[in-house]
Amino acid sequence: MPFRKKDGTFFSDIKFSRIQRIYEFDSQLRALIFGIIEDIEVYLRTQIAYYAAHKYGTLGYLEESMFSDKHNNTKYLEKIAGCIEENANTLVVKHHKQKYEGKFPLWVIIEFFSVGMLSYFYKDMITEDKKAIAMKLYSTSPVQLESWLRCLTDLRNRCAHYSRIYYWSFPAMPKMPNDYDYIADRKLFSQLLMLKFLYPDNQKWDSKFVSALKALIEEYEKDISLKHIGFPNDWEERIGNS
Repeated sequence: MPFRKKDGTFFSDIKFSRIQRIYEFDSQLRALIFGIIEDIEVYLRTQIAYYAAHKYGTLGYLEESMFSDKHNNTKYLEKIAGCIEENANTLVVKHHKQKYEGKFPLWVIIEFFSVGMLSYFYKDMITEDKKAIAMKLYSTSPVQLESWLRCLTDLRNRCAHYSRIYYWSFPAMPKMPNDYDYIADRKLFSQLLMLKFLYPDNQKWDSKFVSALKALIEEYEKDISLKHIGFPNDWEERIGNS
């Protein structure tokens, strides 16, 4: 795609080996990102379940009163039932059906939530709770956290389904923190900043992701173009914490 002219023809000096290298870069970058998203998923599930269960009780997540007026409780309960049905053969589900009459504490059921479901769960909470969670976890606002969770869902789905992220335009742009001087766009680098904002451990972010990202870019620098994935000139300074 980046090597196609406006008239539909392609530049003549692009070798197939370069296209293959870009494909390999894309594949390795997806795998690197996916590992980071897994860490974020575990953290968000744990923290949201901890907050909600302490405030509303073990099964409070089943009560309509926990959510805002925009919440469709019938649709929500169907989603919960779907999570249980999809995991019906797991020991966890069998155990709770046999011993606890099919009642699942929030910290158990949330383990079956996809990122999309987790985003939906947070979005439908009452404003007071969304503010408390956003401030406690990230010192940010619900509007920004909702935006990040939406982007996280899209990015995770692309990585999980082996879809291209190189030279890709994402459907949603993450809202930047108010004091952060960067204008987000639909390219990959904005999504990586979103991951940085969501990642719970700054030191681990640098050691697990940033160093690996720099090494990957260095390995493929002759074949890729950082402009194709929206990297600014000062990307190294922005993506790291140290």
